[in-house]
Amino acid sequence: MRICHLIASNFAGGPEKQIVELTTRLVEFGWEVRIGSFREGRSEVEIISRAQARGLETFLIDTRSPFSPAAVLQLRRQLRDFGAEILLTHGYKADTVGRLGVRGTGVRQIPVVRGFTGEDRKIRLYEALDRRILKSASALVSVSEATKRMLVDHGVRAERVHVVHNSVDCLLQPTSVDLHDLFSLPAGAPVVVAAGRLSPEKGHRFLVEALAICQEACPQAQLVLLGDGKLRGALEEQATALGLSDRVHLAGFRQDVLECLAAADLVVNPSLTEGLPNVVLEAMSVGTAVAATDVGGVAELIPDPDRGWLVEAGRPEALAAAMVEALSSDEERRRRAAGGRAHVREHFSFEVQRRRFCELCEQLAADAC
Repeated sequence: MRICHLIASNFAGGPEKQIVELTTRLVEFGWEVRIGSFREGRSEVEIISRAQARGLETFLIDTRSPFSPAAVLQLRRQLRDFGAEILLTHGYKADTVGRLGVRGTGVRQIPVVRGFTGEDRKIRLYEALDRRILKSASALVSVSEATKRMLVDHGVRAERVHVVHNSVDCLLQPTSVDLHDLFSLPAGAPVVVAAGRLSPEKGHRFLVEALAICQEACPQAQLVLLGDGKLRGALEEQATALGLSDRVHLAGFRQDVLECLAAADLVVNPSLTEGLPNVVLEAMSVGTAVAATDVGGVAELIPDPDRGWLVEAGRPEALAAAMVEALSSDEERRRRAAGGRAHVREHFSFEVQRRRFCELCEQLAADAC
């Protein structure tokens, strides 16, 4: 089949990684796939550069704003020239432009839904408008069963939502790194790592508070935050106010995230909202123990205590209890890490994702005949 992806992308994060990896495997399987994004006045769009580095076909909608009428015309031309049968749209900007772009072309639009962040008033408005588009879609993909339930709660018909989980390359063997050397941490101190945008919905403030709560039980524990964002200054101020400025390390965006996850004693994902978080998938795939909040599809990754620690979101005392338990027992941490790794390798590999996606597209094509 001939498929196009469309995403408005500011940097290559989790969704972009999923798109590139799935496309790579579909092309290897003999499908024709292109990845598209919006230039928005930039000299480089990272997802396009990464896709091209993999030898994948790409296109750019070259407008200042994704909502420009010219964007719709350019997308329609791309779809026609490629002979696309399906357009996968990712996020509210792509969903909106995609809906207008496929009109009258015979191309089937399938939005891919990872959840809603609601991080500020403008985003909440855009996401509310996006939900109206999603309700009218004939088929959607959700990245977890929890995301499907959320869509149904918002009025999307259940039979229209098809689950294709986010996945991970289970064969990757990251290079060994020493986090103590990398971030100048005290020798022998246990290291907790979290990775993601420093924005409200990611819940980092609760993780910093949790570190303060478990200070007596784990006085040497160090916290490394990988990623950047608008809350960086606030998190630095919080750490200072709690007397943790020497134990909370904001490392910014890094290219060696997987290596850092693999070297951590514990990876914590304190999010308030998620679809199916890549950082949890990646940490589990390399055999690192994970403590994560029970949001979105996280419980599908950690269905029981044999796979990791699952805690209630927005409760720093619950995060602290999980961190203390994990850091207090090397044996228990290794046991749950091994269980998590086996679970991810069996159910969340990119090969499983590719097979499920192919089955879905073939099913939708048959239904349309």
